[in-house]
Amino acid sequence: MRHLLLLLFVALVPSASAGDWPCWRGPHHDGIAQETVRSWPAAGPKVLWRADLTGGYSSMVIANGRLFTQTKDKKEDLVICFDALTGKRLWEHRYACDYTQYPSLDKRFLTGPKATPTVDGNYVYAMGNTGLLQCFDVKSGTLVWERDLLRLAGRSCPEYGYCNSPLIVGDLLFVHPGGSKNNSVAALDKHDGHVVWQALDDRIGWATPVCIKVAGVPQVVYFTGQGGVGVSPVGGKLLWRYDWKTAFDINAATPIYSEGCLFLSSDYGNGGVLLRLKPEGDPEVVWKNKAMQNHFSTSVLYGGHLYGFSADRLRCVEFKTGEVKWDKPGLGKGSLLVAGGQLIALGEHGTLVLAQATPKAYAEAARWQALDGICWSVPVLANGTLYLRNEKQVLAVDLRDQR
Repeated sequence: MRHLLLLLFVALVPSASAGDWPCWRGPHHDGIAQETVRSWPAAGPKVLWRADLTGGYSSMVIANGRLFTQTKDKKEDLVICFDALTGKRLWEHRYACDYTQYPSLDKRFLTGPKATPTVDGNYVYAMGNTGLLQCFDVKSGTLVWERDLLRLAGRSCPEYGYCNSPLIVGDLLFVHPGGSKNNSVAALDKHDGHVVWQALDDRIGWATPVCIKVAGVPQVVYFTGQGGVGVSPVGGKLLWRYDWKTAFDINAATPIYSEGCLFLSSDYGNGGVLLRLKPEGDPEVVWKNKAMQNHFSTSVLYGGHLYGFSADRLRCVEFKTGEVKWDKPGLGKGSLLVAGGQLIALGEHGTLVLAQATPKAYAEAARWQALDGICWSVPVLANGTLYLRNEKQVLAVDLRDQR
């Protein structure tokens, strides 16, 4: 059993070319691109291409020259594949998805899919807003298999739809159906979608799970509607729990793990908590405060500091202590990534900023109004190209370091 667990952990990073961004938060699931980027003039960086969309907050993934995202068109939801270099639409998969047939969906969030696809080798996996999980051939767009998480959970559609992205580790695909009868979290076989195991009865959360290693043993961490839980990747045995109550049971930010400690964060007055995980038993609290209140976007841990949006303020917070190092208002509820020691942050209303990833002070190097409308999709960087989107458009810009 231990040998199988170790094999699962070794297989954590999806297969893709160097410089690609094949899954949620990038190749190492940490929001960090191993690239050097350059600043841009006052007029903005060079725009490589634009492509139209029709709704949704799904972010993008890039692998082997292809970009994948999701959108909505009237009573259909779409999974789309673009050429990452030119923006040419290579294929799309449409399926009937009439949101009026799901009365439990919140009327404020009917814009379209929110989860980001995952590329693993020759396949791409996409989670729809109403829980339809689909696997496609990356080149042809042929549907390989699909599974309805609402049926798997035996429930109505969650109020805000399904937002968490598929996590693939080895041959397993981890999802959060949100059932209440020992079927809240689950592992599926990535090859055909059959259920390997189901566990827990936690209320649904909207955070993407992560696979970590504690005292040499892998575990999968879910941030459910009730709090953080660690389960065994083989069998789903509950290893620990930390209750985390919010006003709306919305825990959306991905947990962040480093050196035996796990950071959880949410908005609505809660803030964040750093937990020290143990080889056995529930974790202990290192610190808990309101310095970093992630609303929907996830912070990035870089150089011992958390960089992220605390509600509508861009902040730097020391990971080990929870101390605020600097605070920058004005961008709304944005999201960011780190590349080459720089923060690349996209504000809620389309303002793109480049700033130093340093705890000393907020030091902005460049700013540009990249998009209009609501921008709740995380920017991604692959092979020198930065990809941005709002509900209506994907934008690719050149950030290659040409020194």
